[in-house]
Amino acid sequence: MIKMHLKGVDETFKELEKEQQKIISKELDTVTDTMVKELREATPVDTGHARDSWSKQKKSANLISIKNDASYIKRLNAGSSKQAPSYFIEDVVLKHAKPKGFIVEDDD
Repeated sequence: MIKMHLKGVDETFKELEKEQQKIISKELDTVTDTMVKELREATPVDTGHARDSWSKQKKSANLISIKNDASYIKRLNAGSSKQAPSYFIEDVVLKHAKPKGFIVEDDD
């Protein structure tokens, strides 16, 4: 019979979990930066206001919000411009992520 007593295993797992969270957070930043860039490129341009209104806000290590404050962004996304297909926002997001819930929602 062999007996082993391991010390420090809990601490090792906690350190590994911290490293994993850092990697996930960095990857999330990279993906959302790419999404914002592609959303800007996909947004129809008249004055440039809607295109320039894309922003991201890091809410926590694992949650980033991407938003557009242009009052007419939903109309553009619905296809009001011939410069972009309907649902161009969803197209960009689904290319990079598998969101849970709504992709486009009111901020009200």
